Formats: sequence, structure tokens, C-alpha cells
Amino acid sequence: MVLVMFVDSGMAALLPALAGGRVYVSPSILDAAETAEGCEPISEFMKGLSRFRRLDDDLSRLRLERRQDFLGQSAALWQPATPTLAELQLAHELTKRETRARAKAQNTALRIARVDPGEAEAAALAITRGWTFWSDDNGIVPLIRTLYPAVTLERTCALVARAVNERLLSWVEGHQLFEGTFKGQLDLHTTARLVWEAGEAKCVV
Repeated sequence: MVLVMFVDSGMAALLPALAGGRVYVSPSILDAAETAEGCEPISEFMKGLSRFRRLDDDLSRLRLERRQDFLGQSAALWQPATPTLAELQLAHELTKRETRARAKAQNTALRIARVDPGEAEAAALAITRGWTFWSDDNGIVPLIRTLYPAVTLERTCALVARAVNERLLSWVEGHQLFEGTFKGQLDLHTTARLVWEAGEAKCVV
């Protein structure tokens, strides 16, 4: 979700700046090999690209164009990250009901939705490799915060706030990107709001 928001908004160039280097993407989120005609893609990014090819409105055409451009810029903007067998096993564990129960046992007030397998795979890479995990998924986020608190996790709003505070975007640009484009145009489902407080951009829920 985080990746597609930045790509579909035309702001993909912000990603390596926010990452402080290369952006690594797991195959469940984006598998550039899924390009054969007639094949139904599995990765989140390519499923969206396939859907936009079948639609005929201006926004879908624009999102399709931006995703195709992004696929051709792997050397500059992103790099595939192939999970190991151990990471795939961890990803599977993260999707299990027993794992959610373990998290709820630590925090009885916790609400955890079903964990998406793609987000679980990306989380497993972050856990084992010490990477920052970008996600807005309501299943994986509380799970990781409870069971793996050492993992640095950033949601979309926090990334935009950081872009403003690091002067990668102006406040006006950042606010329009998050509130206008992500939430308004691209239908990002979140209760977070980007606000200006005490001289910096912050996220409030």
C-alpha cells in the first residue's frame, strides 16, 4: 500500500530519499516478472497494474502509466529483495491465527485484522534484516508493534510528515499529497491526519 501510494501519485522519487538509499521490495508486493499476457499476477503492485489496463478512466490510465514507468527504474529507485526459506517460513507464521493470539495475549485490548500474506512477507524481511518496515496494513502493523517492537515501522502519514520536516517537501506540498492525493484521490483508508504543530508536521489519529 505504501509503495503504490507514492508511485501512483507520481512521487516515487521521494522513496529513496526517505529510505536514505535503495528501496527494497519483496516479490509479494512487486514481482516485475509477472508481465506475461494472459497470466493473472499475484503481487500487489502488478495486480493493480493489470486492473488499470482494463479500465478506461483518466485516473486509471495515469496510474497505469506511472506504474509502468516505475518498473523501468529499478536501477535508480528500487531493488527486488528475494526472501530466504527461513524468511518465507516466518512470513507464514505471521499470517497464522496462533500468532495473532500470541499478540493478543500480550495486549488484550489489541485488535488485529487478518494478516495479508504480502505484508507478512515484507515484514519478515524487515525483521530478519533489520530494515525499516513501511506499511499501513491494519493486520500486520499492530502485530509487529507487539511481537517485534525493535522493528522500525513507518506508516504513510509518518513518511509524508518526515518528508516535510526533512525539507523534501514544503508543508503545502506535503499536506496536499497526504490529504488531497493519498486520501482524497487514491482512497487511502486511514484515520490519520497530517497537521502542522509547534513548527513541524505531525500525524494525529
